[in-house]
Amino acid sequence: AIIDWSVPLAILFSIPIMALVGLVMERGLIKHFYKRPHADQILVTFGLAIVLQEIIKYFYGANPIPTPAPTAFAGSFDFGALVGMDPNVIIYPYWRIVYFLFAALIVGAVFAFLRFTTFGMVVRAGMADRETVGLLGIDIDRRFTFMFALAAVVAGLAGVMYAPINSPNYHMGMDFLVLSFVVVVVGGMGSLPGAVAAGFLLGILESFASMAQVVALFPGINQIIIYLVAIVILLTRPRGLMGRKGVMES
Repeated sequence: AIIDWSVPLAILFSIPIMALVGLVMERGLIKHFYKRPHADQILVTFGLAIVLQEIIKYFYGANPIPTPAPTAFAGSFDFGALVGMDPNVIIYPYWRIVYFLFAALIVGAVFAFLRFTTFGMVVRAGMADRETVGLLGIDIDRRFTFMFALAAVVAGLAGVMYAPINSPNYHMGMDFLVLSFVVVVVGGMGSLPGAVAAGFLLGILESFASMAQVVALFPGINQIIIYLVAIVILLTRPRGLMGRKGVMES
């Protein structure tokens, strides 16, 4: 049998490339906005996303690039038959299962790094009180640079693994930008567990809202459900689900 090495190779190459991209972005632009209001930081990153989007469009064109899943993971798993239901009632593509497990592994690794290592503890302390950490003689800027590069690597890995599910195109980053921002704000700024919890909550709600029966009763509800939930949560918990006082606040 011929082994498809396209995805493993893409993962291997994406790590140093995205680390370098994150390093250049943070050192060249983002670091100059750490002491600026959060609105300025959001605007500059949004503008940077537009610039990168146009660069990708120039080199790769505007059409989606089909990226099939590895042959070994083609097809779907029949969950219905597994639990004794009729075949083809509950099926799920194999690659989505792989993607979910991969995402869980990456999220768990990042969470453990931030929670249980000295480096991660210092980063979290710097988010809560940057000035005090600096007075202790710790170069928090260098640690933030590393974390920005790590975030770029995680984004690159997510993109590689998601490519067989949604064919890459120059605009797909913008499609997820607003949703990602909503997830982070609802989960609580600076809270990784909050972002994961909010992602699951909003994703499951959007999936249910996209069911034919629900759409028939409430046309278009699947397009606005996450924003309605975000409004309700932020009105009752302004810091989000797990946001803590002093983190990411001026």
